[in-house]
Amino acid sequence: MIADPFNRWDNAQSLWLEYILNPEHVEEKELFSMIKNLFDKDSDFALLSEMISLPAEQIIHQHVGQIDVQEVSHKRKKSSLSIANNFKSLFLETYKKLNYIKVFDLSSKSVGERALKNKCLSYLSQLGEYDLAYAQYNNADCMTDQFSAFQCLLDSSNPYRDEVISRFYKQHKSDVQVMDKWFSAQCASSIISVADIRKLMKHELFSMTNPNRVRSVIGSFSRNSIQFHCKDGYQLLTEIIIKLDGMNPQIAARFVGIFNHWRRFTNKYSALQKNELNSIISQKKLSDDVYEIVHTSLKEGN
Repeated sequence: MIADPFNRWDNAQSLWLEYILNPEHVEEKELFSMIKNLFDKDSDFALLSEMISLPAEQIIHQHVGQIDVQEVSHKRKKSSLSIANNFKSLFLETYKKLNYIKVFDLSSKSVGERALKNKCLSYLSQLGEYDLAYAQYNNADCMTDQFSAFQCLLDSSNPYRDEVISRFYKQHKSDVQVMDKWFSAQCASSIISVADIRKLMKHELFSMTNPNRVRSVIGSFSRNSIQFHCKDGYQLLTEIIIKLDGMNPQIAARFVGIFNHWRRFTNKYSALQKNELNSIISQKKLSDDVYEIVHTSLKEGN
């Protein structure tokens, strides 16, 4: 066993990447036996929660040739469901063991317990354990537990989704930073649509003049691979970039950088992204910041 925590995590991430992208090259039985062994012997719950976390889709994109967003998302989802199904009993047992009433504290032990408990909950929620997440949302005595349950209930259609969105807003609407998280979590949901994003942008607490709020919505949505990477998603980003360019060209430049790697995507996505870059550069008035990035992105490789 590799002793250094970072190397252990890095080794686990490499195994997960192989399991997601080339499952035929991985002995699933041995891999799952390793996970079971970790639960039996590992006392560092914070590290364990990270070791059983799959790499984000953006990380997986870095390990493929041409990026097919839909294919990567499908493969990652399939792997995640396989883990959840194979370890449902263990995740449920661990969750119940760690979900006990105690005085909130920030000790490393408590932080680790919450991390592992909420990671187990995220896997269980994928299997439809919405009552468990809803109960945690209702009984949470700290933001970590409440927000984790909130995220679980946002990520799929279930009887509690709309209710917790409304309740979370009413409870925390006076806290600017928490509201950034409220917006961001919705934009990261795997079932949100571009139409939903446009609706959120009409919310009374959203403002194009508030950089943090714009990042919480557009920045988060741009990392939501399966929902962002489509014609409507790209067009929305272009609209935002053009609007922001006259108000805050630095933020606009950061957002236009999202299109920088358009050539790495399969033609289905790269052609659409190139069209948006051409649409941006054709604007009569464009800041130097945005123009330089778009011009360089279109020119490279030509």
